[in-house]
Amino acid sequence: MRITKSIIVTVLLILALVVTGCGGGKGGDAEGPSITVASKTFTESIILGEMLVALLENHGYPVVNEVGLGETAILRPAIETGEIDVYYEYTGTVLMRQMQHEPVFESEKAYQLVKEWDLETNNVVWLDYAPGNNTYVFMARPGFSDEFGITTTSQFVEYIENNPDKKFKFAMRDEWYEREDGLPKFAETYGFDVNKVEVMFVAMGLTEDALRQKQADLGVGFATDGRIPAFGLNVLEDDKNCFPVYNPAPTIRKEIIDAYPEIPGILNQLSALLTNEALMELNMLVDLEGLDAAKVARDFLQDNGLIK
Repeated sequence: MRITKSIIVTVLLILALVVTGCGGGKGGDAEGPSITVASKTFTESIILGEMLVALLENHGYPVVNEVGLGETAILRPAIETGEIDVYYEYTGTVLMRQMQHEPVFESEKAYQLVKEWDLETNNVVWLDYAPGNNTYVFMARPGFSDEFGITTTSQFVEYIENNPDKKFKFAMRDEWYEREDGLPKFAETYGFDVNKVEVMFVAMGLTEDALRQKQADLGVGFATDGRIPAFGLNVLEDDKNCFPVYNPAPTIRKEIIDAYPEIPGILNQLSALLTNEALMELNMLVDLEGLDAAKVARDFLQDNGLIK
């Protein structure tokens, strides 16, 4: 059979259309840079990281999954040097740790400060922040407040000052013990002397379990942790506003935005859905029901119409 030039051209055109169709994304560009997605190692951050992975992949972008890579001390240098490209960070963390700024208790103010500073200093873009505020909370084991009549943090500090023989067990992660917006800030705000409690270092995510099992009396957790109500933990009021706002937002290298200008619109739709209630429910599905974080992330995106 004789193959004419017109037949060859037609076949090539068909193949080109097939290859183009296989891209499957609305904004993906096979010739653009890959996007390395990372997260911290605690449940909420892992879920948010998996959401970024699923959402970007659904839109056809080339993604490298580095979810669970490490904490702020690892992720910040990594995004500044281009080793990773995007992860959900918390406004209060960068404000106080990287910028060395005093605490801010208003979400919009904190966001604008970190957004302007990070773009100018590190070429890192902050997309829209979520309405959820995963600030610290001072937690106590079940029944603690009724037993000692302590409902505020000031009352707790006053109690240990007046009862030096009583050594409460205080569970905390070593990172919180050292970081500027952790124990040092807590001690300064409340006049708290850590030597008057028995410090009990626990691994990431185990504070709530230690309190539920009454292995510890008090501990520091996060406001969006679904285990707080599930375990019947008492939350002491932060009556001196020690804990600033920590709204999560995608932080992404500007080079990625320049390559893929549609990404902000895609990711901002996700952040708008992340209320405290939504985050608490997501965390509970992983921490209490044992579901896989990637599945929880995808289910949330599908339920809200963000992916198919």
